[in-house]
Amino acid sequence: MRPLAAIVALAGLAGVSAALLSSGDLLTSHKDPAAIETVPVEPEAVAQPAPARVPLLPVPSRVRPVAPDVVAAPLVEQEGLERIDPREALGIGRAQVPSEGPPAETMLHRPVATAAGAFEARGYHVALSGIEVTGADETCGSDGASWPCGVHARTAFRNWLRGRALSCVVPPVAPQETVVTQCKLGGHDAAAWLVAQGWVRAVADGPYAEMEAEAREKGRGLFGAAPSSAAPPPLTVTLPETSGG
Repeated sequence: MRPLAAIVALAGLAGVSAALLSSGDLLTSHKDPAAIETVPVEPEAVAQPAPARVPLLPVPSRVRPVAPDVVAAPLVEQEGLERIDPREALGIGRAQVPSEGPPAETMLHRPVATAAGAFEARGYHVALSGIEVTGADETCGSDGASWPCGVHARTAFRNWLRGRALSCVVPPVAPQETVVTQCKLGGHDAAAWLVAQGWVRAVADGPYAEMEAEAREKGRGLFGAAPSSAAPPPLTVTLPETSGG
């Protein structure tokens, strides 16, 4: 048993010696400067000194003009200020109401004559200016003989219109009351045509007074005899076209 124990002890000593030699080599290799790896240090990693604080200058209570000799600063007195009401919001302005617009020349299509010198179209009730409208119930004649000249006058006006559009100066929106204005059919003055045919009377001292005098002299329309089926049709006077009102 003793020789075996001696062998085991020698083996253990040999193992310890080998371990010490290997650890010595490891320590020697770490101490070699060439074997040590150098790690570069970034500039940002170096602590920088804190910047010095600059004291803030006080802000002046009043603004000094840059060029007082050129541009003078306005003098504002607090006591002279006055608070006013805020202005209205900006926009395109108030919308214009069509009925508030001025009268303008308008085409009135499909007129219906209600009397000689009056008609209705597009909701308008129009009476021609410068004349006296001949009512449909008016009668004419003398010496006990009368005839419904008002109906004949209205029929003559309807036949002349034949549903053609009249150009009249009327408001933008048809009012409830009758509009007294001048109207034209093509280039012909409607009131002048009626006066020349004798179917209406002109206003005294109006623009058609001379035409009425001529119609009376010639016995036309209201100033003539009662029409009959055997009599020839009444004379129709063609007026020249007019360019102005």
